[in-house]
Amino acid sequence: MAKSRVWPIISLVVVCLITTSLWLGKTPFTASETNDPNRSSLQTPEPAGLKPTGKPGRTSIINKMGNPDKSTSDGNPDDFSETEEVKPENLTDLFMMTPGPLELSVEGATGWAGAAMPLYSKADIESDIVADFDAGQVFVIIEEFKDWWFVESGGGESGWVMHTGCLINLPDVIPSIAYNITNAYSALTRSSGYEIPGVTGQKLYDAFSYNPRLLRDEFIVPSLYSTSKLICAAQQIALEAGDTIIIHEAYRAHESQMRSLALLRELVESNEVVKEAINAGPWNLGWFMATTMSNHQRGVAFDASLGRILSYEIMQAGDVFFAKEITYNEYRMPTAMHELSPLAISLAEPAPSRDRDAWRAIPLADTMTPGAIILRNYFDRAGFTPIASEWWHFNDLGGLVVASELGIEGAFYIDDILSVLP
Repeated sequence: MAKSRVWPIISLVVVCLITTSLWLGKTPFTASETNDPNRSSLQTPEPAGLKPTGKPGRTSIINKMGNPDKSTSDGNPDDFSETEEVKPENLTDLFMMTPGPLELSVEGATGWAGAAMPLYSKADIESDIVADFDAGQVFVIIEEFKDWWFVESGGGESGWVMHTGCLINLPDVIPSIAYNITNAYSALTRSSGYEIPGVTGQKLYDAFSYNPRLLRDEFIVPSLYSTSKLICAAQQIALEAGDTIIIHEAYRAHESQMRSLALLRELVESNEVVKEAINAGPWNLGWFMATTMSNHQRGVAFDASLGRILSYEIMQAGDVFFAKEITYNEYRMPTAMHELSPLAISLAEPAPSRDRDAWRAIPLADTMTPGAIILRNYFDRAGFTPIASEWWHFNDLGGLVVASELGIEGAFYIDDILSVLP
């Protein structure tokens, strides 16, 4: 009778002990994560040679309203909900996350008509014409379908345009590039080190605005759409090596070009040192500033330098991720940007600027630096052609043929964007 009473008591004690043990095992003191917003349980490995900024092991998040949202720790992927997005760990991953040849989708990006063109009711040249766009007409891209964009202009007109003859805002689709359009705030242009009165240190045009798509102030950098894809390819090659392209100028209005040319000519006539230098050997003024139509007006030329990335931050806006606050050390280059003289040559002698491969048979200029050679290699691999007289200038010759046929001549200034989140 006594034994029958003891066993229930023993069983009850065992149950209590097990329950207490399980309860203690779930206390906050043994949790694997912390509530401290400055710490996370796991560290995200840094890509070789690069240093992400911000909190270790976290990706900063910005919601659609531009307000800070709470970060998530980089724990086991199995712990994420079904709606949790995979966050890129480095800059090259950003490109891999977007289907297509650009870092961000064209939907929501700003575009411009490179020449006068019809706006169609359908993606079909046989459909009704809704309106006629003038060259330089700004619009936001709503959708892409084959060779067409469905767009909406600032005036509310909407329809389809053939994107072959259109420009696109580079920061909208390749935000990882470092943009420094010096002509939009203080032109660096000199010749033999001499300032060009009315140009050097002057703002030559407006090309800077708040960009709602990127949640920051950014330069406006138009490029022919097909050329932008080559630029992105060059940037991806650079990123894989821990570098970033620095674009100092892309599209340039023809009027701005002619004004600078006239002032450069005045300097050449008034300064014997500049005159002698700019005409030294096989070179002349036309090698350093186009005297008629520049490829910049066609949207197929770029003035670029190169930087070694020190740090960066990956941000999210809406459903997309992009790079911001990239810091870098610029490589040593032969001269400062836009030095218009033989000091800036990239080849020992001139080469036909419209020949894709003629430059390869000509020796490098003695002044070329390792950084300038690396920069040229990146652009060459992406399909661009360097020019002999300027280490920083690269042409998309394929795009040049198309732009010339379509009559893109840069007869307009660009100073406005309509960009929105994709």
